[in-house]
Amino acid sequence: MTIENWLATFSETIDSSGFRIAEAGAVAEFMRRYGAPVGVFVEGRRRRDQELVVLDLLTGVPQRPVYPIRSTERVGILFARANAQPLVTMLRDDFPDTEHQQLVPEGYPVTICIDDRPWAEARLTWTPAELIERIVSWFRRAGRGELHDARQPLDPVLMGSPLSFFIARSVLDAGPAQDLIAEHDPGDGAILRVRKADPGKLPSTAEPFCIVTYKVPPEYMKRLKFAPHSLASLAAMLGERGINLFDDLRTRLGSWIAEGPSAAWRLHGRFAVSVEMPVVSPRGVQQDGLDHRAFVTARSAGDIAVALGFAQPSQGLGAVGYVKMIGATTPDEAAIAAIEVQTAEVHLAFEADFAARLTGRSAPDERNAVLAGAGAIGSHVADALAREGRCRWTVIDDDRLLPHNLARHIARGDAVTRPKATILADHINLTLAGPPRASAIPANLFAEGDEGAAIESALRGADLIIDATASVVAARHISDHATPGRRASVFFNPAGDAAVLLAEPADRALTLRDLEAQYLGLVLRTERLADHLGRQAETIAYTGACRAITNRIPQSQAAILSGLTASGLTAAIDGQSAAIRVWTLAPDGGVRIETMTPEPVTRFRAGAWEIALDEGLVRRVRAMRETRVPSETGGVLFGLVDIPAKRIHLVDASAAPPDSDEQPGSFVRGVGGVEELMDSVRKRTAGQVRYVGEWHSHPPRSSARPSAVDGQQIDWLAALMGMDSMPALMMIAAERELAVIFADQQAERLPQRRAA
Repeated sequence: MTIENWLATFSETIDSSGFRIAEAGAVAEFMRRYGAPVGVFVEGRRRRDQELVVLDLLTGVPQRPVYPIRSTERVGILFARANAQPLVTMLRDDFPDTEHQQLVPEGYPVTICIDDRPWAEARLTWTPAELIERIVSWFRRAGRGELHDARQPLDPVLMGSPLSFFIARSVLDAGPAQDLIAEHDPGDGAILRVRKADPGKLPSTAEPFCIVTYKVPPEYMKRLKFAPHSLASLAAMLGERGINLFDDLRTRLGSWIAEGPSAAWRLHGRFAVSVEMPVVSPRGVQQDGLDHRAFVTARSAGDIAVALGFAQPSQGLGAVGYVKMIGATTPDEAAIAAIEVQTAEVHLAFEADFAARLTGRSAPDERNAVLAGAGAIGSHVADALAREGRCRWTVIDDDRLLPHNLARHIARGDAVTRPKATILADHINLTLAGPPRASAIPANLFAEGDEGAAIESALRGADLIIDATASVVAARHISDHATPGRRASVFFNPAGDAAVLLAEPADRALTLRDLEAQYLGLVLRTERLADHLGRQAETIAYTGACRAITNRIPQSQAAILSGLTASGLTAAIDGQSAAIRVWTLAPDGGVRIETMTPEPVTRFRAGAWEIALDEGLVRRVRAMRETRVPSETGGVLFGLVDIPAKRIHLVDASAAPPDSDEQPGSFVRGVGGVEELMDSVRKRTAGQVRYVGEWHSHPPRSSARPSAVDGQQIDWLAALMGMDSMPALMMIAAERELAVIFADQQAERLPQRRAA
């Protein structure tokens, strides 16, 4: 249909004062009184209740426009009814294909998209002047090549079909041979959820839609400018894109007729075609993303077979209703052309692949992740990552959801008393369509028997292990486990106003134990973190039991901090490096972040004990030594002690107290302020970091071997630490060496840690 023929359907001509739709009349009146600088009113036309305002507009395009847009273009503004969004049509047959055009049926003029707002919002500020300015602005941008986004939105006014199909990508990827049905949503009959059919067990809510699916290969893709209006035009459109619709339907529908009664539902089902196509720009360039469209008929698949000429109704004989024609047959072209096709919306179900693309990634993250701890932060972080298409999850937690947990958990009230691990796994699987991506082990991390075996198997098969237990014991157990998976730890501080992320490097040269020590060192040395661990949240008792208390932390705060943690975790696991991050939420809603680059760690072995210290601590000790050369200096050592594991992680070292005796050949540590310093360290680290020994320096050109005086000090230390059932630890910093003396022996430096 040409533009002239289309305009002829608006048979009634009207002048600027004869419009019945107020908005149409307002546009005509605006152009008559004020429109001279941008164009002229040409005429008005009416077709039943629809009115068309025809204008000649000055486009303002440059002399050499990117698209062949003329300096003056004839435009038709179509008002389908009062208070409806007007459609802007281009009234010349050879108007160029550009971005921001509506997909319209064949025979309609090119219709441009001038406003990406919903009409309910756009009409709040709609005026004739704004409408004309948006049209002229569209022309200018098109002429300069500044229109973007090649996707063509569907307009329900033009397309006719109110149906919306919801289909999982995994269903589309399964191939065309499967049986598909569309179930009407109980709350909205226009919504159809497509799934694989279970033959012979069609639910009462399922209209027997016969849906066939096709994928257009990228090499055959051409931009779709007009929507097909009949089965014949649909076949022609697909044929241009490498798909022979009628040949495929002859094979497929013919096999259903031959199958007999079990295929009857397909043949009597309303026929629809789903097509997946690469998005192509007007200039033929393939864009990011895929276009999914459904083409719906009001006829059954059996009727389609009859129109194609290879079947006929069985006139009530048999259960199938159709029989195959014998001998050579020809399609009924008139019947095929008479089968109307309407375009319907297709929405991809929210599967991992779609989730990943919505977050800017090309594919889902298929790594196996184990989450230990499905409480407040664990449930929120896993929920966020799953919605980004990240990981296949195994959730471990033996805790059950209690009513007070609902204050800051992803669970709902109907899940109270269920295991948190099961709740979270079910939540992930209900959020993401397609095959399940989460499973639960509702057991203690240290369980034995069958539960322990399941946990062991999950940990050994994990690419990523996330500790969200808020338990030092659990975090260290995860750190020590003999499996190569990368580890991370996430937790709130006691006051609930900060979240912490510790992430190992990809090669696991640093472990969660190492990062725990360096994080606590950051807390000790950062004044803004002075009360990060020392301040407790307010608590409330949720039952009468003596230990049945929980923190007063609002969900809004937990959600913000969990979101920040999830974002930091994704950045860490997508890279190779280790990470230490602390996010603190201010009362006014501001967020402060403390971050540090984790330092390499040196490890020493003395008997059954392992002592670890990071290069940052070594640099600080050497810097304190340099400020006192040629005199010796020293101070106290603070660290983390794990007696059952026989491990000490040195966290920090103090400078010499002011009453110390620092001489070129000797050093005697003073006591001034030491007790206060130890109290401060305990408070700032919630008792986790403690005094573990002494350090001192040796003068220039001396080795780090302990002297006779050092031996006496070691004896003194042994007596002191013996009261706490701990061996004595001393560190000696020389000009080029560093020695660790532990339990009366010099510790042996261990090789650099490698991946497990």
